[in-house]
Amino acid sequence: MPEDIAPASEAVVICTRNRPDVLRETLRSVASQSGAAERPVLVVDGSDREEAERTARVVQDWSDEEAPVHYHRYSGAPAATRQRNAGVALLPDSVEIVHFIDDDATLRAGYFDALRAALEHHPHLLGVGGIITASGGTSPRPSVHWGHRLFLLRVDRPSRVLSSGQTTPAWPIGTEDLQPAEWLSTCASSYRARVFDTHRFDPAVEGPSPRLEDLDFSARVAEDGPLAVVPGARCVHRVSSRNRRGTAATARERFVRRYWFVRKNMDHPLNRLAFWWSALGQLAALVVSSHPDRNAALWGYLQGVWQVWTRAHSLLYEESTGA
Repeated sequence: MPEDIAPASEAVVICTRNRPDVLRETLRSVASQSGAAERPVLVVDGSDREEAERTARVVQDWSDEEAPVHYHRYSGAPAATRQRNAGVALLPDSVEIVHFIDDDATLRAGYFDALRAALEHHPHLLGVGGIITASGGTSPRPSVHWGHRLFLLRVDRPSRVLSSGQTTPAWPIGTEDLQPAEWLSTCASSYRARVFDTHRFDPAVEGPSPRLEDLDFSARVAEDGPLAVVPGARCVHRVSSRNRRGTAATARERFVRRYWFVRKNMDHPLNRLAFWWSALGQLAALVVSSHPDRNAALWGYLQGVWQVWTRAHSLLYEESTGA
């Protein structure tokens, strides 16, 4: 258990596993935010033993500098979903806003202020998110052509969940200071604490990225009230190489988990049809791709199709047994 966290109106939860050096840089950016002294940070650590000791020392270094960073060693089977749930449960009752960021994110100035202001000025919102860019500073806006639209893979609108279960990331639109969103990434999202009275991250979702647990969680929250993206809140996702799947495993898991999301949250015959139509489009794109990892991605994709077809995946177990 962490030492007592002082009462505060907002708090930050960071889940980590075996990334002490990466976490150190993230904490540096969190501590540089205005109002950091009044915004406690809880690091929920699912690291292996030696890495946990190093992570605890990283947090202790910040404690020595009187920054309100607290450490909690998660004793269960590590999973970002379970660790986030545990972190929320450890926050004091005074917390009204819970900020989630990844342990490999660097926040731009004014990040938390922008998200808090949006929630304070728009009481109908249940959650808000920021704009996430890659380390190279490239725009998160993807290219969209007729094939993407035809196969329900992408649209030229940010933060959307398509009928196929496919999504678009967040990117800024013109000069708008608040943009409607249908889902939020936990790399950069904040929720009203009362959301957790009725919603939790699905503890069945585990393993390295991609997991789609943030899509699942935020889509469920969006059924209760609106979400939005705040373009003024920006961060850089440094994308640590640790706890990442290879190309084939990434393609396999993304396919399976997208199907799982559709069946769990959008279980209608038309949505299932849209999912398989988008799957056909993805397969065609992989077949004609010239990317050097194309063969690995195609093999992983076909494995994913097989796992969905045979329900040979832990997330699909209940569906296969009728439980």
